[in-house]
Amino acid sequence: MDNKYRVGMNKNKKTGVKKRQAARGRVIKKRNISKMVNRLNAFFVFIWKPGILSGVIALFFVLFLYNKIELDRMLPIQSVKIEGEFDFLNKERLRDRAIPVVKGGFFKVNLFEVRNALVDLPWVEDVSVRRQWPDNLLVRVIEKKPVVLWGENGVVSAKGELFMPAQKPSVKLPHLSGPQGQHKLMLQELARMQAWLSGTGLYIKNIELDARRSWTLTMVSGMELRLGRKQMHERLNRFVSVYKETLEIEKREIKHIDMRYTNGFAVAWKEV
Repeated sequence: MDNKYRVGMNKNKKTGVKKRQAARGRVIKKRNISKMVNRLNAFFVFIWKPGILSGVIALFFVLFLYNKIELDRMLPIQSVKIEGEFDFLNKERLRDRAIPVVKGGFFKVNLFEVRNALVDLPWVEDVSVRRQWPDNLLVRVIEKKPVVLWGENGVVSAKGELFMPAQKPSVKLPHLSGPQGQHKLMLQELARMQAWLSGTGLYIKNIELDARRSWTLTMVSGMELRLGRKQMHERLNRFVSVYKETLEIEKREIKHIDMRYTNGFAVAWKEV
């Protein structure tokens, strides 16, 4: 067979394949367009239902009004209500501190800014703020509960947080003094040591931890108990046993007891 004839046949085959592919592509495009048209028709039929159509219109109407109406003027915040049980905080002062940051109307007021204005106060444990229809803010404040005094100006809360109020509370609390950052450890030791002393009738008034990590306890009665640096728990336990057996029946008042001896202890009596 002639080479020219073969080449011509191949060209005709390729041309036929391309024409069939192009025709198939046009059919697929027509089908896709037809599907899109059908979906749009179904969507408009769905939207045109009375209930749905009115809802869509209402939505666009609300969005339009939202951009046109100044809600701050229509629904301004009229009052800020402070709630909570306070021994050291003052409701009026809390309200006076919160009001300046209440900006915007009922829907636009920034609740986080109101909370932040109060939560950093020394006596404040936590703050929650919520809207109260139609024009109020309800601010719930939780006050810190002091459990011990720390150093010269500090107070430790029930959660172990050290804070510095403008004035120390006037309530009678145990006093702790020690190196910086040791307040949590000393608070734990206070609870443990007082539990050991429960059977003696003695109550801890002060605990001092000096720079050498030596422990000294002062009781409400004025008696001083020196435990030292090492084996303070064993020494305290030994003191409890000795106190119940011999010292508790003594009529003389004890000035201090030194438990730092290996096989004994030393007692100093108050002068009569």
